[in-house]
Amino acid sequence: MNEEREKSLERQMRAFHWVRLLAELPGRLAGTSEEREAAERVEAWLREIGIDEVSSQPARARPHPAWVAGLHLAVGALACAFGGALGVVIAGFAAYSFSRELRARDSLFSRWLTSTHSLNVIGRAGSDAPTQRVVLCAELDARQPGWIFSEFLAAWNARRVDPARASRTTRSPAAVAEILLWSAVAAVLARWLGASGFLLAAGTLLLGVALAAGALVSLLQARPANAPGANDNASGVSAMLTAAEQLLALLPRGVELWVVASGAGGADCSGMRAFVDSHRDWSPENTLFIHYRSVGGGALHYIEREGPLGDTAYVSQLAELARRVSASGLFGEVTPVDWPEDTEGGVAVRAGFQALSLISLEADGLPRNQRLASDLPASLDMEAVIRASDFGVAVTRAALRGEAGPIAIL
Repeated sequence: MNEEREKSLERQMRAFHWVRLLAELPGRLAGTSEEREAAERVEAWLREIGIDEVSSQPARARPHPAWVAGLHLAVGALACAFGGALGVVIAGFAAYSFSRELRARDSLFSRWLTSTHSLNVIGRAGSDAPTQRVVLCAELDARQPGWIFSEFLAAWNARRVDPARASRTTRSPAAVAEILLWSAVAAVLARWLGASGFLLAAGTLLLGVALAAGALVSLLQARPANAPGANDNASGVSAMLTAAEQLLALLPRGVELWVVASGAGGADCSGMRAFVDSHRDWSPENTLFIHYRSVGGGALHYIEREGPLGDTAYVSQLAELARRVSASGLFGEVTPVDWPEDTEGGVAVRAGFQALSLISLEADGLPRNQRLASDLPASLDMEAVIRASDFGVAVTRAALRGEAGPIAIL
């Protein structure tokens, strides 16, 4: 028993070491020198745990989502102010473009904004002629801080964690913005066609004010700012490395292991998109992704549905395996949750692969210290990091064996 405790403490200390060295680079946003330095450190750690084949992959980061949202909302507000035929055209263009952003992840406006150059750090080990493939992944960069991600979203997201308040109909802020934009189209069009009245005029005014306020909030959030990012997402990188080290020692014959620290996670998961696009030839049936996101404290969950519209569902074998491994009781309670943002795991799901995304949430429905200056290494629960890592490994081993009972994870 003492030996097991010492081993657990040793793993926690090593994981904390990785978190601390990444958190020393608080400006590791997509395309920055701090992100490149973080990538070099992860590259060295991959070699330290026994992965010899390590490389980097360039990834072009999409514009910051806050810039994209702010631009659409601002144009919608201008359409309400202009009115007439011009207002109808402008409002319709903004609403259509934003709907494309939510559904196709490629708006018309985003093509006009500048993008940055990021990179992925990729390690590969195992069989050269694999019959099965495992991809462990975690985003490398730290997301920008901002007040809107504290009190406001805490109240919003708590409904997604508390079963008594949860609802699939709960709309994300992005989904609400889409409704406002299309409502602006309807209001401006009605006035152009000759409709009148106090309610219509007041409604158009309120829509314009709401769109302008949303644009201001979004653009303020898009301003560059640094956060240590210990939980978001140094904890995920640390859990990924811990899982990779464990799987390397147990890797069955015929299995190929990939470890991907993806860049530009905060820029619409651009790094993971680049990685997935470069491996479209992989068999979806024999490839599984395990993604770690903000696992440094709170209750551990596996994401069941994600995205601003909740349109990405994890319906593969891995979701069922996660449920059964959780039911074994070896990892405490691990429950499904809906998450209102896109994640790296969701990128794999939308490409047709099997994926499992793990995230830890506090009672307020947010990861601990998400996008706050207080997201420091000392605030993390390293036992939670190791627990998330081990849960991902357990599900992976169960999937590789084609089993789902407790024996599959011993």
